[in-house]
Amino acid sequence: MAQISDQTQDNVPVLMVVSRQPNGYRRAGLAFNKGDNHLPLAELSDEQVAAIKADTRLKVFETSMAMDSTGSLDIPNGDPSLTSQDTTAPVPLSFAEAIAKLDKANNEHFTSSGKPQCSALEALMGQPISAAERDAQWAAFTANADGE
Repeated sequence: MAQISDQTQDNVPVLMVVSRQPNGYRRAGLAFNKGDNHLPLAELSDEQVAAIKADTRLKVFETSMAMDSTGSLDIPNGDPSLTSQDTTAPVPLSFAEAIAKLDKANNEHFTSSGKPQCSALEALMGQPISAAERDAQWAAFTANADGE
């Protein structure tokens, strides 16, 4: 499984901000869309990053993403950026899609026993998930991955 933190020469550090607030929610001088918002860290000041991370209404992950041929972030499924005029919220991810976005080396993404954190899954899936639900889906996911 490819991890989102794998660095290549074309990857840039990104702050992935997941907002459950309505489109237009503002923090640190930026307007956020509901769902995933990808911000290149090079374009943010230390103060902006601190303000965004301190906001309890936002789930924040540091990761890296590839750049496309035009120098823009290569965001799967055409996620709207902060400057986009598109106000539609991104479609919540499936369990498998959410797992693909998580970084096994990040303690906020995975437990010490190797299972995905419920809070990280909830942020990406856009819905609550209990530990029991996570465990059942994780067992099916790993069984399927082992069978490939």
